[in-house]
Amino acid sequence: MPSKTRVLCFTDTNSGRDVEMILPLRYFAERFLNCEFRHAISFDLYQIYRSKPDIIVTPNTTGSRLYYRLARAASEQRIPLFSLISEGNFKTDGTYDYWGYNDARAFFQEYVCCWSKRTQDFLLEREPNAQRKIVCTGNTGSDRYVIYKAIPREEFLRKYKRPPYKKVIGYAGWTFNKPRFPRGVEELLQFYGNDASILPWVDRQRILVHSILRDTVRNNKDTLFILKRHPQDISPELVQQPVNELEGLTDFENVLCLGEEEALHDVIGVCDLWTCFESTTALEAWLLNKPTVFLNPEPEFRRADLVKGSAAAKSSAEFQTMIDQLYSIGTISEFSSDDKVQRRQNLVANSIGYGDGFNHIRASYYFKHTIEELPTAARPHYRFSIVQLFFHLFTIVGGALYIRSLYKHLYKFKKHLWVFENYRMREIEKLYTRYSSFLEEFYMKHNIERQYRAGTLFGSVLHEK
Repeated sequence: MPSKTRVLCFTDTNSGRDVEMILPLRYFAERFLNCEFRHAISFDLYQIYRSKPDIIVTPNTTGSRLYYRLARAASEQRIPLFSLISEGNFKTDGTYDYWGYNDARAFFQEYVCCWSKRTQDFLLEREPNAQRKIVCTGNTGSDRYVIYKAIPREEFLRKYKRPPYKKVIGYAGWTFNKPRFPRGVEELLQFYGNDASILPWVDRQRILVHSILRDTVRNNKDTLFILKRHPQDISPELVQQPVNELEGLTDFENVLCLGEEEALHDVIGVCDLWTCFESTTALEAWLLNKPTVFLNPEPEFRRADLVKGSAAAKSSAEFQTMIDQLYSIGTISEFSSDDKVQRRQNLVANSIGYGDGFNHIRASYYFKHTIEELPTAARPHYRFSIVQLFFHLFTIVGGALYIRSLYKHLYKFKKHLWVFENYRMREIEKLYTRYSSFLEEFYMKHNIERQYRAGTLFGSVLHEK
């Protein structure tokens, strides 16, 4: 049997959006493509020299300086890079900087895995010299909403020692804390064309959304509200509590506030209704057949198009009317209108490509090509770096001695709490073990192995003739 293809996968954390995108791809690659994955934290580039991988995998190449640095390192050391796109539902009107932190404005990855034909066509037009690389795979992270089984509500509530609520409403937080730390300000200004008026505007919206949530929580004591903080609401280098729209709401008995400790699909799965100020999680709720409401105090805000497929409440009173409708007749009239249904179908196609659970297999088609090209590719040059070794030892030693209450007061150390808390990557393996059974059940249901062995699988999921 030929030796396994060694794959080194970098992420910032043990769980969350980026991890969820990669694990289905890993399962297919280990199941059918004779691969062996190893996970490392994006901070630790020394792992490249230490592991000497055949291929490096990242969730993106543009979302942070760390991922850009990894892309450059892979290119300089002649290691094939297979990268997905974390934020693939971007605007194609020219206002979105799809290069992000990629200062070189070059595609270092083997393929640019677009979520939709809309974004693929846009990049093909903008980057004609990279046509061979730009492909459409769909969003692999959205497959979990079709494939994985949600935790039963009763089990979920017992886990958090909550009474057996019959009504549960979820809210996805927004990044209202960004005006309070330098990197957040930089990101807001970058997204909004360096318009400084966005900073006080964000604070006004935070207050408005907070008041809607507060009034609704107070007026619905028989309903549990699960408030999920945005994963980027606070910079990893900061230790103080964020100032956001959820501030003070955790004091209510019928509120459960969560961060990254639960997978998003599990949280949405236990809710009857999913709400947000602005969030791509609305689309994920649709895949789980959950109605969605945008808390929309200023409709002229430049939102993603997902709001067009949802109901929108501009006040506490409007939101309450929708909640009453849902629990009295089982639906929200605005959400279930024929126009909204059609808009959601179009938005799914334009946003994530496909909602059938096969996006990770579409991505695996191109990953397979990356593996097949290894024998003819230039031999990697694994570069030793004393600087990278230093940061590797900093991670290992600092992690072994890690005490959050101490480190959060130490210069330099307090900026890297996220590294010390995630570098072992142990939780990823637990997630992978749990998800593997769901993926295998999905594969059996759709005869994936038989189709793969017969050579018909990729043609069917890519809609090739």
